[in-house]
Formats: sequence, C-alpha cells, structure tokens
Amino acid sequence: MGRPRIGEKRTAEGHISKAMGCHPSQAREFTEIYRKHGITDARHRESDGAFVYGSRKGRAEVMKMRGMIDKDAGFGDFAGS
Repeated sequence: MGRPRIGEKRTAEGHISKAMGCHPSQAREFTEIYRKHGITDARHRESDGAFVYGSRKGRAEVMKMRGMIDKDAGFGDFAGS
C-alpha cells in the first residue's frame, strides 16, 4: 500500500485521515451514506470524526462521491476531476 499520504497514518484499523474527516456528530450519517452507495471499506470514527479506510479503492470511491481533489495522489490513485 506504500507510505501514508500527508496527514494520514496507518493503524491496525486501517489508514486514518483527519483531513477527510467530519464533525463527530456527523460520523454515523456519513458512514450510512457510504453503505447506501455500496462503499464498505470506508467509515468515520464516532469518537473524533476521522476518516478510516482499508484500501485505496475505498478511499477513491469516497473521494469521487464527495467531489474531493487530491493534489498528492500517486500513480493509479484517484486525484479528482
């Protein structure tokens, strides 16, 4: 999976990004939206709203759905449109 992106870290629960996070009160709502769109490898922690993903695919799907742009994307990563 390579090295984590700027502002992200790898843990036992997956990669964690606070930059792609949300307010803790919105964590459950965002996670439910991801499930409705068929994204099963990404969620937000309810404790702090941090974005947790287990694969590049899950991260890319969320970025596409939310219309995000990644200026640090590597080869093969979704960078936005």
